[in-house]
Amino acid sequence: MSTNDVPGAKAANNDALAMGCWAEHADGSLILVQSTEGKRVIYEVFDLSDPKHVVDYRDSMSEKAFKTHFSWKGKGDKWTWHDKTPFPWDRMIKAGVKDGPRAVSATAQLTAAKRVAKSRGIKGKKLKTKDIEHMVERVGKAGHDIVSTLQEAIRSLGR
Repeated sequence: MSTNDVPGAKAANNDALAMGCWAEHADGSLILVQSTEGKRVIYEVFDLSDPKHVVDYRDSMSEKAFKTHFSWKGKGDKWTWHDKTPFPWDRMIKAGVKDGPRAVSATAQLTAAKRVAKSRGIKGKKLKTKDIEHMVERVGKAGHDIVSTLQEAIRSLGR
């Protein structure tokens, strides 16, 4: 039996989210739950909405957020969840998903990134220097002294 609620999201459904649960979308895309450990869900999305550019990506989120994000509440993306049937790998093969690494064009990669961002509800915004200052390596006076010392040592070798 299938439902539009992630397994375990509603106690009345008497099911549990576990490795191997999967969902399908009306556009043909699939989600496969890889692991549920430590209240985190590792899952893989196979975006089959564009047959020319099949995208698959792995992600993780808290179990609570996963159940909220992928359960249908009458709006947004509607996924049909299955927890008692095997994942339809034959569908993947028919869709053209191939074994091994795949080289993609820059355009295809950007398109895939946009689709992943859309599915996660992520929006880009202008980067502000003050937001990343803590990540920038600074070379101050001590760095200058080290460079000066090295330059002097190299010059002295030629003397």
